[in-house]
Amino acid sequence: MDYEKLFGLILDLGRDLIRCGGETHRVEDTLYRLAAGYDYRECSIWVVPTLIQATFTDPNGVVRTQIRHVKGGGLNFNALDRLNALSRWACTEQPSAEAFAARLEQINSTPPPKLWILCLSEVLGGWGFSLIFGCDLWDSLIAAFASLIIFFLVRTLSRKEGNPLILNFAVSFVTEIFILCVCHFGPGSHMETITIGVVMLLISGLGAFNGLRDLVHLDTLSGLINLAASFTGAIGIALGMALPMMLFRSWNPAAVSMQDPNPWIQVVVCALACFGFSLLFCVPKGKIIFCALGASMTWGTFLLVHHFYPSIFAATMAASVFSGLYGQTIARIKKSPATIFSTICILPLLPGSALYYTMYGLITRNADLSYTKGVELGLICFGIVLGFMCVEVVNRFLWRRPR
Repeated sequence: MDYEKLFGLILDLGRDLIRCGGETHRVEDTLYRLAAGYDYRECSIWVVPTLIQATFTDPNGVVRTQIRHVKGGGLNFNALDRLNALSRWACTEQPSAEAFAARLEQINSTPPPKLWILCLSEVLGGWGFSLIFGCDLWDSLIAAFASLIIFFLVRTLSRKEGNPLILNFAVSFVTEIFILCVCHFGPGSHMETITIGVVMLLISGLGAFNGLRDLVHLDTLSGLINLAASFTGAIGIALGMALPMMLFRSWNPAAVSMQDPNPWIQVVVCALACFGFSLLFCVPKGKIIFCALGASMTWGTFLLVHHFYPSIFAATMAASVFSGLYGQTIARIKKSPATIFSTICILPLLPGSALYYTMYGLITRNADLSYTKGVELGLICFGIVLGFMCVEVVNRFLWRRPR
């Protein structure tokens, strides 16, 4: 057995898992399991979102240390699922380094989805969320076109700029100017609902989700890095929305309360929107239906709890608990990472509307609106956090089998 080559392949697998969207603590756990499966001794592994460092002692007594810098990447849940299956196979079968390398190369050489599929998924996501937040027919069509603009801007600018603050600012700025122009000169009538619908395409649910999970697992540095990336991305979105509203203040229509579509329509449209996000994040074909169904049920849970107990915090926490339990359950049934399902299911709960109205209140100097929506923003985030923690308690003490 070529233990030196195998050591490097194990770290390559960990790097690819992080780049595809894997949780830091699960990547670290996977590397430890692989090392134990190949009889490495005295293993020390340190994983953060940007770096993997490991020292192994192989069965021959040779001590080896390697480092992997994790750079770039994006959400690719199909590759994440296949890499997870590779790690399970390697732990069970202990294949040779050559067989391990061949399968890893096969996964990494898989071509990305076709451009029209990604484009359609982005449009479906923006269009669906715009309907959830109360857009009429014309507004939803404008939201779909704005989603196209976001898709091509992100695809073009991300090749040169990886900072989420700058990238989200530029994309939000251009998109908000388009929405303002269409609402001022064209058929658009509800600038705020169009913006709220399409801004959901930019909010990073995975970074916040993984960051919170890492903090619960006491991976403090990894959690703070992921949360900081999500927070800076949210600041970029807020500033990108705010600047056009300040420059063209006379074009801004008066803020109105969001319309309230029929709950059944919201549930169905939520499934369609998250079906689009599943395509965008390259969820494996056999698991897309579970992601869309879970997101729809999560939003239905939110609406149901909020109907009987009108508290945004309680409804968000209940829906967050449901999405986490649903993701863990389907992950065990399908033998896939829970991140795939939980990330899609939590998308409807992300506080796009609260973020928009908080910034709108600041721009228009409406202190009451800004304060109310700012508090709502905090309650939604806190509800998601507590929901994750409740699920993690169940996972750690009831579901997880002893090693």
